[in-house]
Amino acid sequence: MPRLIAWLSSRQYAPEGGFSGRTNKLVDGCYSHWVGGCWPLIQAALSGPRSGEARSADQQVADTGSLFSRNGLIRYILCCCQDQTPRGGLRDKPSKYSDAYHTCYVLAGLSSAQHKWTVQTARPTGSAGGADEWEALPYIEDEQVFDENDRIGTTHPVYVIPQHKVEAAWEYYASNMSI
Repeated sequence: MPRLIAWLSSRQYAPEGGFSGRTNKLVDGCYSHWVGGCWPLIQAALSGPRSGEARSADQQVADTGSLFSRNGLIRYILCCCQDQTPRGGLRDKPSKYSDAYHTCYVLAGLSSAQHKWTVQTARPTGSAGGADEWEALPYIEDEQVFDENDRIGTTHPVYVIPQHKVEAAWEYYASNMSI
C-alpha cells in the first residue's frame, strides 16, 4: 500500500492541482477520476468498515485530513476543465474541446473530491450478491474553494454511477442472472 500511495501522490502536480496519468506527462481532467477516484478506495481500505459504530451529529460531517489536495483538484477542475463555450461540458485541459468521456470522468473526480466515503458494511469475501454498503458525507474543510450550492451529487467510488442507483442495479442484475 505505501508504494501505491506514493505513486498516486506523485501524480498530483503543482501549481495546477490536477492529476497526470504517467510521469512527465501533463495533467488531464479525466485523471480526476482515474487517479483521484483511487483515494476513496484507499482511505476506506485503511479505515476499514464502520458497521455498528454509533455516530454523533458532529461525526456525520466528514472530518478533515486527506491523502491528496482536494482543494487543488477542485480548483483545477473549476478553473481549467470547464468548457465555457455554448457547447458546455468538461475537458482535458484549456485549449481542448469538451467531450462526453472527459465530462463523465471529470465529474466523477469532482464528486470524489467533494465527498468523503466510508464503507459501512463490507460484503463477505466470496459472496455472490449485494454490494458493500458505502456512505458519503460532504467533505468540509476550513477553506472551501467552491460554494456549497456547487457541490455535485455523489458518484459511487466503485461503480461510478450515482450512489442511489447502486442497489437497484444489483437487484436488477441479480434477478436476471441465469445460472
